[in-house]
Amino acid sequence: MVALTISNLKMMVRNRQTTFWALFFPLVLVVVFGLFDFTSPTSSKFAVLDDADTPASHLLVSYLRELEDRGLLDEQAQPADRDDGRRLVTSGDLDFLLMVPQGFGAGTANDVVQLVETPVQPAGPVTLIVGNEGEERNQLVIGTVRQGAQAALAKPASSLGYEDLDTTGSPAAPAGTRPDAVITERVSTRQASYFEMVLLGLVAMGIMTHATISIAVRVSSYRNLSILKRMLVTPLPIWKFFAAEVTAQLLLAVVQAAVIMGVGVFVFGAKINGNVIHMLPAVILGSAVFLNFGFIISAWANTPAAASGMGNAVTLPMMFFAGTFFSTSALPWLLPYAADALPLAPMIEALRDIGLRGATAWEVWPQLAWLAGWVAASAVVAVRVFRFS
Repeated sequence: MVALTISNLKMMVRNRQTTFWALFFPLVLVVVFGLFDFTSPTSSKFAVLDDADTPASHLLVSYLRELEDRGLLDEQAQPADRDDGRRLVTSGDLDFLLMVPQGFGAGTANDVVQLVETPVQPAGPVTLIVGNEGEERNQLVIGTVRQGAQAALAKPASSLGYEDLDTTGSPAAPAGTRPDAVITERVSTRQASYFEMVLLGLVAMGIMTHATISIAVRVSSYRNLSILKRMLVTPLPIWKFFAAEVTAQLLLAVVQAAVIMGVGVFVFGAKINGNVIHMLPAVILGSAVFLNFGFIISAWANTPAAASGMGNAVTLPMMFFAGTFFSTSALPWLLPYAADALPLAPMIEALRDIGLRGATAWEVWPQLAWLAGWVAASAVVAVRVFRFS
């Protein structure tokens, strides 16, 4: 009985699939949920249009960036003008837009002592455009902007040190400041639901897992059955065989994406705002990357079972760390930047920008270019390591 038990244990340990699902997969989940900080809120996107360009306006902007240092805000690219900024908030690309008018905090004299004695008066209040963020986050940002504007107007920036600013509390406005220093303008935006965000992540994840594992298992099976070696002596050019295989997989990826989105839209009520035709480049480029990953894995896998296990070892961590289910901003230290470099991340970002924000294929060209770079690099590696026997 003991000998039989030991023998069974040895067989289970030698079975790579058993070892993977029993040990590696739970460890991946432990690492994922250990690294992601689900207790702290994710950062909101904001931008500043500083038309004043005065010391007081600079101080106000620096004061707002205290929230960025605390991980609550994430500054985005500068809008072209006010109308463009409002459009970005309405579309959901920005959560907050701070507009500082010309003359904000401009003094009447250039001398520092004169400025200290004569408090700065504004040309007009600043405007904070707020989207459909959570009310708690809205109130925090609105309070911070109001407090910063009042502090900037109470004294000139040349005499106000950062020790006078405290973003952790809500002290009373300094004496002599205007109560209307900030005008809050709320715009109606449609925020994508969590399911809609995850749905497009699942599209990319499904394409990744199928392309990587299916091609790795298929090629490994062909190699074990000596089909690849026998094909070398047939009249059929080998490149045509692989071209047909890749083409079929790319067409299947398109169908796969359509089916997953169709179920999400027609069964569960998800809303896709963009033109799905513009998703094709992201789907095709992403599928090509992961097909190359499958060819690379097949070069080291001696059996189909090993190919399946290795494919899961590649795709499972990427599934979590590329933002399929959770925002990568919840990761600590430099991990968000490393996660954004994974090939699945630009694919998910492009699909979400197109499907949820109505972007076009040429508007997501940075993500497509990143995917194209992955296609080229992985293709070079796949060609170099591929073997027929």
